[in-house]
Amino acid sequence: MDGAAVPVLHVSQIARALGLALPPAGAPLEAGLDAAAILDAWLGHLPALGWEELLRPTPSRGRSLRNLTVNVFHPFELLPAAWISRELDWRPEEDEARERRLADREAVQRFATAAATGWQSFLDAHGADLGNRDPPVATPRGAVTFSALLEFQRWHAAYHYRQLVDATDVRYPLDLAPFSLALPDGIYY
Repeated sequence: MDGAAVPVLHVSQIARALGLALPPAGAPLEAGLDAAAILDAWLGHLPALGWEELLRPTPSRGRSLRNLTVNVFHPFELLPAAWISRELDWRPEEDEARERRLADREAVQRFATAAATGWQSFLDAHGADLGNRDPPVATPRGAVTFSALLEFQRWHAAYHYRQLVDATDVRYPLDLAPFSLALPDGIYY
């Protein structure tokens, strides 16, 4: 490496940049279904949250649950098109503008429901193909395979789901242990 900055979205990019063997590919359909379960659990908690609770800063760098909802669900809006176009224009730095368009708790619920429904529809239509086709996908943080992108977004959703559970009094949180996600012990950094 020449010391130039390398954008990173997934550990496979680090391995590639260092000339190391790529980590073994996971099971993309399983990752997709796990992600759908996490999104569904998140959706299940939203109706119990008031508008003030959605806007209150959390220990996650002061981000609100509205912001975290946008940050988690927006990639799943984009992933179905990325499967075909091989491009994912996910720019989390634009989440604040997206979240401002969600002016009440019903808008947050509609946004998240639409993203989760679209993701589930994608899995219903293409889930069987996920293990047979793994296209490279260009992102603002470098190229990764679709399966690596999906694996990262599953992990990302689970990480922020723990923050939602920690910041609220949700009943019956989803047990993430069976998903084998290697989440860090600490939630906040």
